[in-house]
Amino acid sequence: MALSNSHKIQLLCDLLQNQSDEQYMTDGEAHQIERLLQSLSRDPSINPGLLQTLQQIQESHQLDNRPFSQDVSNWVHSLSTDYTTG
Repeated sequence: MALSNSHKIQLLCDLLQNQSDEQYMTDGEAHQIERLLQSLSRDPSINPGLLQTLQQIQESHQLDNRPFSQDVSNWVHSLSTDYTTG
């Protein structure tokens, strides 16, 4: 059973928040974040505001493949807000 965009966004938010709280990211979590970002970014139904947030997360993830400490609360808020209003 495939995950809906809503479930993917919630999973991404949970992973990001966990990385921020724990200051630790396994290789599996890093790969899962990357897969979620790619899957959501390729979906044509994603609104531009959400796509911009996904791109910001992806750029940060590619430049610094360590736990996210900055911007996580902003990203989680944007993901939640942009998806529900988009």
